[in-house]
Amino acid sequence: MLRKNRKVWLRYWTLHLNKTKPLILKDKKRPRKFEKSNRRILLNSVDCNEPISSLSTFGVKDLKVFEEKRKVRSDLLERRSRLTFQDVNKHSEKSTENLLGLSHFRKARRVALYFPTKNEVRTERIFEKAKECGKEVYFPRVVDLLLEFYKVDDLSELSPGKFGIPEPSRDSTKIHVNDLNMIIVPGVAFDLWGRRLGYGKGYYDRTLIDINKERLVGLAYGFQVLSWIPTELEDKGVGLLITEKGIIFAQEGG
Repeated sequence: MLRKNRKVWLRYWTLHLNKTKPLILKDKKRPRKFEKSNRRILLNSVDCNEPISSLSTFGVKDLKVFEEKRKVRSDLLERRSRLTFQDVNKHSEKSTENLLGLSHFRKARRVALYFPTKNEVRTERIFEKAKECGKEVYFPRVVDLLLEFYKVDDLSELSPGKFGIPEPSRDSTKIHVNDLNMIIVPGVAFDLWGRRLGYGKGYYDRTLIDINKERLVGLAYGFQVLSWIPTELEDKGVGLLITEKGIIFAQEGG
């Protein structure tokens, strides 16, 4: 998009939030130069619910992946929401045992955890065991579009953050993500290559973009591990998966 025509482009792409069609400009307001250009497309009566194959920004392939992700995410979140309190505790206990038995965990001196919400695999016992072993434990805090990790000595130090998820205080000791030995991440779905499908906001993907996936551990229920999940290049995978059913080392090529 040429910079000098950026304002024109934005005007034609402005949407009313409660409308289903793009904003229509009167003919007399349409710049002739804009209409003559074969590099742009005027949208006058296109239904926004229909894929537009000719737009490079929203190609059919991207829309297809987006829809596949949405369906997988919806199905698994709904299934997870049906877990009983007893199911969550039982499966979390077994997953914790599987994690604690790993040499990767025993050797790690600085570990990052997430605080479980919405029936995610619980991490409280992992925190307790890590502290008993003299490890430093860190939790993420949302800062702009990224996550920052702060040291936590007691779970009572956490308080609701941007999305209502308990977070550490900024007054605590901050660590650079590169200095963490093991980062345990949540997810909605994983596959056998270690690819991860999150909640769609991209915080972990952006924060961990340069981190070797061998340091990343996915914690999930067995039904959240699929043979394949739809992903894109910016989606960050993990090197190891822990579930109540066992330990999965990500296959090569993912």
